[in-house]
Amino acid sequence: MDLVAVTEGQLYSDSCSPVTTSVQKLVHLDLKGAPPKLSYLLQLLPLLKGWGATGLLVEYEDTFPFDGDLSVLAKPNESYSKAEITELQDAALSLDLEFIPLVQTFGHLEFVLKHNDFKQLSEDPDHPMAICPSHPDSLTLVKKVLQQVIDAHQRLKFFHIGADEVYLLGSCRRCLERMQQSASQPADIFLDHVTKVLAFLKDRYPHLQLIMWDDMLRTVTATKMKEYKLGELVEPMVWIYSSDAADFERRVGRQRWDTLSQVFTQYWAASAFKGAFGGGLLHVPVGRHIQNHHLWLKEIHEKVPQKLNCRGVALTGWQRYQHFSILCELLPAGLPSLRCCLQVLNKGSFSPEIHAELSKELGFSSNLPLHFKPTRNLDDINVEELDRMSFPGGRVHQLIETLSELVYVGDDSKGNTDVRLQKLEELGVVARRVMAEMYREPTVEEWVTQRLQAMRQFV
Repeated sequence: MDLVAVTEGQLYSDSCSPVTTSVQKLVHLDLKGAPPKLSYLLQLLPLLKGWGATGLLVEYEDTFPFDGDLSVLAKPNESYSKAEITELQDAALSLDLEFIPLVQTFGHLEFVLKHNDFKQLSEDPDHPMAICPSHPDSLTLVKKVLQQVIDAHQRLKFFHIGADEVYLLGSCRRCLERMQQSASQPADIFLDHVTKVLAFLKDRYPHLQLIMWDDMLRTVTATKMKEYKLGELVEPMVWIYSSDAADFERRVGRQRWDTLSQVFTQYWAASAFKGAFGGGLLHVPVGRHIQNHHLWLKEIHEKVPQKLNCRGVALTGWQRYQHFSILCELLPAGLPSLRCCLQVLNKGSFSPEIHAELSKELGFSSNLPLHFKPTRNLDDINVEELDRMSFPGGRVHQLIETLSELVYVGDDSKGNTDVRLQKLEELGVVARRVMAEMYREPTVEEWVTQRLQAMRQFV
């Protein structure tokens, strides 16, 4: 996580050519934390289309309605039904929004490996994050998960297999013995598993164009990737969420782009509109996300070899960093940021005039704050006064702004502490009422417990 501040002057002065109209702009719906009710998502889709999005990257994890011997994977009371998934996809397709499911197939499989039925397939059972690629039953399980998700969707053109952040790779007894016997490296074990997954999908669903995260490939040579025919099987999605130019450059760099261009003809970029600058943030640092998109435009136009074509940009909005993590900023808190980031991709700039125009469009009485700064005194905060704004979930956005102010305004004197505690208690009542409009009860209780009740302990 980079911590370099971004000023309004920097954001206003930066400009670049926008992405071309042929480049997809995907909004990432991370449903593995705080999954909204279907009614809210259906409200949201026309807005995303109007803002310039061309598709959705949908990550279910345990909110998918797995059945049969995988039914234990579905989260009780928070997974969607198959009918709801069909309705969501139909609504997206009716708006000409591409619908791309994302299913993890290597790392980030905590939602599977935490269960006793599958724990033995972990690379490390004490840390059930990644599946062991050397266990004879691992690929069978992955195939079952993929089939259930893909078969629940119609008219798919693209599918994302995840495969990022495979920690502990090659550390279990099976993998160590395998590498020793074959004189291979962890990269071989990674590529062998990934290509088997890809080959299965290509064989069973030949119409699908497959996508994977790029980070596990960043130290792999072009020769090695060609050995596994990776360029014939998949397109990489290169993720960089930084708002600092030097840090952004370190993540991939021109040399790495050259390596990718030797293997692939198409790539996807992944930016972030929320959930990238700290897993415990309440308030979305809008300015830093705008800057991330400025940096991506410069990267696409100035650093990426011309022979490597940008298929699309996925604007990620992480809701948890991993299955066992706390909730990141809620989706409604990130919508103003998403609106601004799509503007940058589609127009190439973010001027004072655009700032004012978008702020008015979203329902702000003054300019949308690009950095959190309390504007009210503690005594002036009325937790019942939550403006609805002009976008779905606007009251939840205002709820979070109010909580942020309660946490940071005023000093720690006895009088202020008593007032703060009282207002936090009142806000808890309001939060349950407002959040129930778009979230199920388990999500409401999780957020209230993690945010409001936790905050009270530190006041």
